[in-house]
Formats: sequence, C-alpha cells, structure tokens
Amino acid sequence: MRKYLDGFFGVLALCGFAASLIVHLRTFWGYTLDLPGGQHLLALALPVVFAPLVLETYRIPPEQRNIVGLPGKLPRWAVAVVIAVSVYAGLNFLVNVASNGSPVVSDGRYVLQEHGRVIRELTAQQYREAIVRQVRGFSGHMLPFYLAPAIWFLFAKRAQRPVVG
Repeated sequence: MRKYLDGFFGVLALCGFAASLIVHLRTFWGYTLDLPGGQHLLALALPVVFAPLVLETYRIPPEQRNIVGLPGKLPRWAVAVVIAVSVYAGLNFLVNVASNGSPVVSDGRYVLQEHGRVIRELTAQQYREAIVRQVRGFSGHMLPFYLAPAIWFLFAKRAQRPVVG
C-alpha cells in the first residue's frame, strides 16, 4: 500500500513541478496565467505532497537523513538537481519578488504600491512587466517545493525507522 501512496504523491508532486515550470518558463516570453492571482493556484497541491514528506522527516533521526535533510538515500543526480533548483529559486526570488512594491490598478490607473501606499504610477507596459515579474518570482519559488517531494517519493531508498521497544 505504501508503494502506491508514494507513487501517487510522487506523480502529484511531479505534476505540480511541471505546472510550475511551464508557468515559469512562459513568463520569459511575457505570458502569465490570465486569471487575477492565478499563479497562486500553483500552491494548491503543495500541502498534499509536502506534508507527508515533512512528517516522514520528523520520524527519522537526523543521522539517517541525507545532505538535503530528507530521510533515505537519494541518487547523486537527484541531490544535485534539488540543490541547483533551490539555488535558482532563491536567486529568482531575490531578482523578481524583492523589488519594491506590487503592481495594482487603483482608480483606473496602473500604480506600484507598497503596503497600501502608492510609490509611483506605471504605464500599461510597465504594469504588465511587473505582473510578469511577480508570476516569475512566485512560480520559480514553487519549483523546489514540488521537486523535493517528487524526487523523494519516486527515487529515495528509504532509511529504516528505528524499532522502539
């Protein structure tokens, strides 16, 4: 039964990773999800695939965890991919999200706002670019959070839980 659950969670996490990657890559050509706040749909399945990973991690002693903190042994390529994607996500977040303000439409004007205070007015093109940057930052941030459970559920050789008693 556990094998089937691992497969289910692994495939679900892989689908989340693929969806995040597609949305992320499309931003480089100026596309976003054309739903207001649609990029947040990417986070819907994250608790379903990430919670079992976290729960399993807490049940395994730290000395039985691998370099990325997951229980069990991962193939070297998997560790390298998780680390590379995590580094990319961090840099992507800094470049795309840490900029000042959020683009909003206020009283029919495109503005950049921070904590409800208007920083400056934007042109329609600047507004669109700011939205694309937000989506790129958010979708890139989702990548390692879907990739880690996908790799763990699909490829990890599990550490044995200590026998109590």
